[in-house]
Amino acid sequence: MKLIMASNIWRFRYLLLLLVWRDVKGRYKQALFGFTWAILTPAFQALVFWVVFGALFRIPAGKVPYLPLVFSGFIFWNFFSQSVSSATLSITGNSNLVTKVAFPKEILIFSSILGRIPDLIASLIVLIAIIAFYHIDLSAHILWLIPILTIEMALALAVGMFLASINVYFRDITAVVPILLMAWLFLTPVIYPLESIPQQYQLYAKLNPMTGILEGLRNAVLVGAPPERISTLLSITITFIFVVFSYLLFKKLEKGFSDVI
Repeated sequence: MKLIMASNIWRFRYLLLLLVWRDVKGRYKQALFGFTWAILTPAFQALVFWVVFGALFRIPAGKVPYLPLVFSGFIFWNFFSQSVSSATLSITGNSNLVTKVAFPKEILIFSSILGRIPDLIASLIVLIAIIAFYHIDLSAHILWLIPILTIEMALALAVGMFLASINVYFRDITAVVPILLMAWLFLTPVIYPLESIPQQYQLYAKLNPMTGILEGLRNAVLVGAPPERISTLLSITITFIFVVFSYLLFKKLEKGFSDVI
């Protein structure tokens, strides 16, 4: 199944690149601050939570200062949530392509995720500046970013395929997704470290695949350590199962996209 998806993406790679470029270009074309919004959004979110939870409520940040902890949480979370939001609308928002051009429709989901990578890179540059300000040393473990971000992209692909296919038939999904992502945000250690959760509940928190992903990314960038084994294995397993399920559902419902749209 994975080979089929990879084969389809490779065969239509030029269409994929065209869609990614259209997405990135269109998102900032008429924006006053343009690409700067990729940095301003997580920076503003992190600043608000840093003041409220870091300065006022003094949530313990664990091994690192609170600002890099919360900023890193938001840039990796925003990459996931914005990818999912874009992917959800990718089929209904490209009705002309879906109804008139024969191509694997999962290309639209994948392009929505790849289109968010420039935003992530811009935010990572700011994160590195924050790390330098706090004199946090980077290590070779930063290379873990690549495989863990790949897992995050796979999870976004799975969630995006699931929601996009359902959204074609039930447009209420568009209204539900922001609520779902907001709830998921607070169930994920974005504004707090995993260690702040009582020990007896940490295993339940690790069943959330974004927990292992986010903690692994923070370990790689902020702590200089490899990802925690149990959290990462749970994230990989749950993501794999969801990718298979979502892809099979997507291909089953794909047959009716042209008729419904």
